[in-house]
Amino acid sequence: MGDGEDKVSIDQPEQMNLLGLLLAGFLRKQLTHPRMARKAARIRGAYGIRAADMAITLTFTPETIRISKGFSKKTRARIFGSMEEMIALVAGSGSTIAAIIAVLEGRIHIRGNPFALLRLLPLMIKNVKVPAPVPAIPASPSVSPPGAGA
Repeated sequence: MGDGEDKVSIDQPEQMNLLGLLLAGFLRKQLTHPRMARKAARIRGAYGIRAADMAITLTFTPETIRISKGFSKKTRARIFGSMEEMIALVAGSGSTIAAIIAVLEGRIHIRGNPFALLRLLPLMIKNVKVPAPVPAIPASPSVSPPGAGA
């Protein structure tokens, strides 16, 4: 996976719910970081996410992540929680530990294969900042240090 814009697609964007639109933007940003793009390329299968009354399916292939409205019939795992909990995790205030605590406290529920979610979690809850480019140091004319050669 390369550029995040090209790798995340939304089925019927005009019909997509707010959850799907928010996650599409979030995933596009995550995939701009090469390490996250490599992690996403290794994930396979469909995962369901429900927040409040909105449900989506994220389908991972080596080339793309497709976001569809509703749950597909076959998902490896499903995540259920309030919109507040989901936004807190993907907005960067969460961590893997925070996600596990939310599950243990019953604020977020999972169905299906919990081990399948282990590969998905780092992509979904880490707020990756693209490293800023290192400014080029302009070549300076040869200047003597102060007090030298006088």
